[in-house]
Amino acid sequence: MPTTTIIGVDYSGAQADNKTWIARGRLKDGGALRLDNAWCIPRAQLCELLANTAAPAVAAMDFPFGVPTSFATRLCKARQPAAMPEVWRAVADVSLEEFIETRNRFVADHRGTHPDSVTLHCCNGEPHRAGDAKYLSSPFSTLHNANPSMPQMTYHGIQMLQRLYNHNPDGRWYVPPMAPTAQPEHTVTLLETMPGAFLQVCGLPSRGYKAKSAKAQALRRNILDGLPNRTGWPALDLTAVRNNCLANDDCLDAVVAFVCAASWARCQAHFHHPTAAELAAAQLEGWIYIPKSVCAHLAT
Repeated sequence: MPTTTIIGVDYSGAQADNKTWIARGRLKDGGALRLDNAWCIPRAQLCELLANTAAPAVAAMDFPFGVPTSFATRLCKARQPAAMPEVWRAVADVSLEEFIETRNRFVADHRGTHPDSVTLHCCNGEPHRAGDAKYLSSPFSTLHNANPSMPQMTYHGIQMLQRLYNHNPDGRWYVPPMAPTAQPEHTVTLLETMPGAFLQVCGLPSRGYKAKSAKAQALRRNILDGLPNRTGWPALDLTAVRNNCLANDDCLDAVVAFVCAASWARCQAHFHHPTAAELAAAQLEGWIYIPKSVCAHLAT
């Protein structure tokens, strides 16, 4: 396997479009991981960067790749889609305002519903995707509208996936859990992840580090100090990004996503995958890829 480009993205749907961070580096054939740099990037430039990234590559990104089945059916005008790309096409045809209005009407219609066999509903009408409730201790719905605000991130992220997937020569894009259509050396993997969940599995601080306080900065320092060893990459040098990570929690999340992407490139089997019974729903709704155990155990 040739050198693999590794990319971690902390994605933002903010209107100002100045909070998306990317960390980029390389996983060499011999197993050495190098982080080159991390920087802030507009969403359009991120899309262009991914489109121009040579295979093989893995990009781990922390936005929802899909929506709950019941909402996907609403977006597709009462027709249940079979997989994420159908939902991406539906979202590509509406404006952000239309997407949020559809979300608001959907939530109002479902407020007070009970859990069903397809998705788990919150009391406020915001359903979870089936996989989110399985491995996350406190999952947020992709439709959650405040603290954090998810619809804008979900909309912009899906729009980017659709633009990329529209240009898919020879199966260039591999979006788990959908099946790959080309050999690994010819694919760019787009992986949905969650930095906080990854840190929790590592035994590193996963809460309280995303703030400007001295306490939060101390937690970020602890994460940076522990990340190489706790993830099984003891030779990983974070010097180039340390100051930015201490000053900005979004930069740190991009670096964590970078390490997650590298861990996936090294051994996909150490991550939770949908079971056979869960696969159809996961291919439609998306799936957050989280390691099975303490990440230091990923070292082979």
